[in-house]
Amino acid sequence: MEEIIIDLDVRPADRWNQLDSYGKEIDELLGYYLEDLGDVSFFTEAIEFYKQEYVPKEYLEEIAGVRKFCNFTENQILITNLYYDALKFVFGCTSFSYLNHAENIHARNLDWWSERNALKAHSKVFHFKKANEIIYSSVGWPGFIGILSGMRASSYSITLNAVLSSEGPNMAPPVTLLIRQVLEFEQDYDSAVRKLCQTPIASDCLLMIVGKEPGQACVIERTPTKFAIRNPENNQLIVTNDYKILNGANLSNDILQDTSCGRYDKVKELLSKHPPQNEKDYFEILSNEGVKMNITVQQMVFNLTKNKIILK
Repeated sequence: MEEIIIDLDVRPADRWNQLDSYGKEIDELLGYYLEDLGDVSFFTEAIEFYKQEYVPKEYLEEIAGVRKFCNFTENQILITNLYYDALKFVFGCTSFSYLNHAENIHARNLDWWSERNALKAHSKVFHFKKANEIIYSSVGWPGFIGILSGMRASSYSITLNAVLSSEGPNMAPPVTLLIRQVLEFEQDYDSAVRKLCQTPIASDCLLMIVGKEPGQACVIERTPTKFAIRNPENNQLIVTNDYKILNGANLSNDILQDTSCGRYDKVKELLSKHPPQNEKDYFEILSNEGVKMNITVQQMVFNLTKNKIILK
């Protein structure tokens, strides 16, 4: 598991200087994102307005810093960082937690197809520090400054799963940058949940949050303007790629739902038969043939009790 430290005390343009030896990886990943997005002319025309209105200035400065190490423009880097909001239907993902009152653990498969398995090969753990103390960490890739999976040190973890609703997209902040802001500025589980519920976002998503304290776990089902909070049942909290309680939100003929229910039911069955007692048990469930997909690129466990991330 390769780990990189990002110092939040330096000016934003210098925060990602540790990427100076990862230029080839960044070019490969950004090239893949842009190719997968296809015709990005809409973003090219709208990006100037969008970034001024909805992307924090310090993140734009960080992107300018990343630009030093690759062959893409700042706007192209920003567009690829909006990948989730632009093309979320290529994501799968399964996340779950079993509340056994011994250790609070949050397990997650990230399912995302890529050429030559590039996303798996280039996965890293990034630790963001202030005053020489790790504030939060994420699982991601060089050149991607937002967060799909992350943990606030000794406090809570957040993972994002894709979903499609009947509600149209919204001109609002991208969810991956919102997750990063929450991890950086919201110190506890309750404030993180409130922020993730109440902030307008650009697109639909399912957000699973697990805290350090007993009983702190929920799934926030989001559209750009609405939310519902789903709590654990029978000590189980599971999320795949469909809405469970947000009435009328599921989109008919949604390709994300094709395997969602099957994975959800398999995790529920495994948790009921053999409740996980440790990190190894969680990884066994993540790797079950009914849960893991052929596009799974990351398998991870956040142990809130021990304040650590394990990535496979």
